Amino acid sequence: MIVRDTGDAWVLTAQHEHARLSGDAARRFRPFFEGDPHFEDLVTAVYQHDLGWVRLDETPVWNDRASAPYSFIDYPLLPKLTHYRLGLDQTEKLNPYAALLCSMHYAAFVEGSTDEESSAFHRYETRRQERIRKELGIPGAKELQKPFSLLKLCDRISLYVTLNEPGAGKAQEYPPYRTGFGQSEPFHPDGTGILAARWISKSEIEMAPNPFEHTFRTSVRQKRVPKALAGEIGLAEAYRRTEETEQEVVFHGRTGEEEA
Repeated sequence: MIVRDTGDAWVLTAQHEHARLSGDAARRFRPFFEGDPHFEDLVTAVYQHDLGWVRLDETPVWNDRASAPYSFIDYPLLPKLTHYRLGLDQTEKLNPYAALLCSMHYAAFVEGSTDEESSAFHRYETRRQERIRKELGIPGAKELQKPFSLLKLCDRISLYVTLNEPGAGKAQEYPPYRTGFGQSEPFHPDGTGILAARWISKSEIEMAPNPFEHTFRTSVRQKRVPKALAGEIGLAEAYRRTEETEQEVVFHGRTGEEEA
């Protein structure tokens, strides 16, 4: 679950819903992958990269230490790793190339970790990646760096949307993304800088340098759970009773024209 604290409420976004917004952004990067036979598989990877969170996010869980709902950042490790693997197994049945990229995404989270659970997860996913690369005839990880960078970038673009108050000024933005998105160099005109984003209204975002030719619209479904209600009846029941809302997001393109 992605959690944003507004003071009197928590705005909760399910991870798989956030991934849908990520996938909508990924589709607009086709010009950067001309001739790549795996582009649609890459888009599938972006749409499915948080598939393992679907069951975990059905019911939010309270974090006593933080006095807030558990988020994807602090969710307990063991159930998280278990569902990561389940999601990757599901994705592999759907699309092995997508599972390969998603496995790289999750393995990177625990790379260098010394606890046995994380180390075991990393070993298992490294073997999965080697097996799928062999099955697909992909010589090594080097050939996957650009598509992997796109998955990471679109993940961060969507997190920028969901972790920030709509229309937030730079000083109020989620700190990691105030100065731009790491690993976005392959999509920068000079190949060395990174892409950044800014809100130009409560529903509109502009990227710089702008990778999008045309303006496009997307959205994200969320629940704004009042803290008072959660305190009265519990977080899970408050979440169940709260109506879902849909936040429209408009990404401006270079031409100023909206895509057909």
